[in-house]
Amino acid sequence: MQGIEEYLKSLRALASPLTAFFIGTIFTCTAYGLLSSYLALRLNAQGVPTNYTGIILAVYYVGYIFASLSAYKIINRVGHIRAFSTYISVLSALVLMHALSPNPIYWGILRLLEGYCLGSSMMCLESWLNTRSNNENRGVIMSMYMITTYLGSACGQLMLNIPDPQGFIIFIIISVLYSVALVPISLTALPSPDITAHKSMSLKRLYSIAPVGVVGCIVSGVMVGSIYTLGAIYAERTGLSMKATSLFMFFTIMGGMLAQLPVGKLSDRMDRRFVLMWESGILFLITPWIHHFVSESLLELAIVALILGAGTFVMYPICVSHVNDKIEDSERVEASGMLILLQSIGMIFGPIVISAAMQEWGSISFLFAFSIVNAFFVLYVFKHITFRPQTGYINQSKTAPVPLAPTHMFNELAKDDTLLDKAKELFQDKH
Repeated sequence: MQGIEEYLKSLRALASPLTAFFIGTIFTCTAYGLLSSYLALRLNAQGVPTNYTGIILAVYYVGYIFASLSAYKIINRVGHIRAFSTYISVLSALVLMHALSPNPIYWGILRLLEGYCLGSSMMCLESWLNTRSNNENRGVIMSMYMITTYLGSACGQLMLNIPDPQGFIIFIIISVLYSVALVPISLTALPSPDITAHKSMSLKRLYSIAPVGVVGCIVSGVMVGSIYTLGAIYAERTGLSMKATSLFMFFTIMGGMLAQLPVGKLSDRMDRRFVLMWESGILFLITPWIHHFVSESLLELAIVALILGAGTFVMYPICVSHVNDKIEDSERVEASGMLILLQSIGMIFGPIVISAAMQEWGSISFLFAFSIVNAFFVLYVFKHITFRPQTGYINQSKTAPVPLAPTHMFNELAKDDTLLDKAKELFQDKH
């Protein structure tokens, strides 16, 4: 008991200075989670074909990519707090603009801008948080952060049940949530850190180092992007009520959150490629059968959604950790940015292709597509385990927590030069 009390005390000590930060994150992600699912359901209710819905919603991740490539310039110029406030303020206005017209093309343009603004704001939060942590507590602090993002997104799914007879109430609520997220961040006493720019890593080099991690990030993007953009449509088209649809999305996200720690610990104890192969193999086998158990029964719905979320959301952090096992410390920021872009690519093309399949062959194609993608990945990983033994590992780093959407952790403070000097002295003493 004493050990548990000491552990909880240490967690409180870490979280206390970041309380305002986490509160702002929860409100931001609640708004994000609600908007993503609500737009999918609105487009479906307006009679927009599923394949077009997938394209409209996938444009959001194009904005995310633009944010990852350019937002740091504004953050460097005005600082984290002002940049975050600017992006969230614009995002709050963009949400309200959905109510001006139901035109799908117009909504696609708004989604592109929303993706850029939210991606930039999350970049502010995550780079800021990264500078508040060190090698001893970074994993714990990032786990706290990911719990707040999942908690917020899950709460957003439950808010789908709010009556909206006029068709704009939900948009107002989302705008309010974004605006409220500004308050704790703007009033925080935490200093705004500086950002050090980094150049991108070559994709060819990254693939030569860890091909399984590179391909896995794309596969993860296909599945995660499809769940966020098409999951609510799939649930509704299987005959679920609005309440059951919101619960399906809620339990799917919660499954991803609950699976992070046990699967992460398992991957720390063995070759991560085996964990990826088994995780993907299980998804390959069970996803076609999940469709038969999606019903209004709360127990059955919770079980299948938890399984789907657990299997889907653990892939990306294991892939990131696998790559980080095989690279030097100086390469981590560049590699992280490249992996983010790879997952974003999967998040763009996954919903487009799967929505086209759903339009052609029905809602069951949603889960069959997951099965096909995982079958490919199982064979790919098996090939590399068989013909490319586990070599070249630099360290078995802790598993990174999965993001709600593509993360942007490529903004770390430069390491203190004294560490390098000490390393040189140690090397000279030994030689």
